[in-house]
Amino acid sequence: MASMVGSSVSTPLRVRSVYPSQAKPETVDKVCEIVKKQLALSDDSTVTGESKFAALGADSLDTVEIVMSLEEAFGISVEEESAQSIATVQDAADLIEKLVEAK
Repeated sequence: MASMVGSSVSTPLRVRSVYPSQAKPETVDKVCEIVKKQLALSDDSTVTGESKFAALGADSLDTVEIVMSLEEAFGISVEEESAQSIATVQDAADLIEKLVEAK
């Protein structure tokens, strides 16, 4: 058996999203505010681009309602398949930017 001394152990890379981050900071901020309002979070609650909807207490119905609020606020339509891939505020903001640019 080969010795492990001197060998390097690679650490796994953290993959944030399938798509590169492209959302403007103001888009992320607006998504954060909509999420806070939709989930009735207190003003002192911290919601950032990295915030996961599940960690904020959102269930599947809450997530659907968040997506509907985002569609209304940004004048876009999110396909169900795309909506299911949204796990974080950043995911939502990136998708919004992509859909707004495609309009």
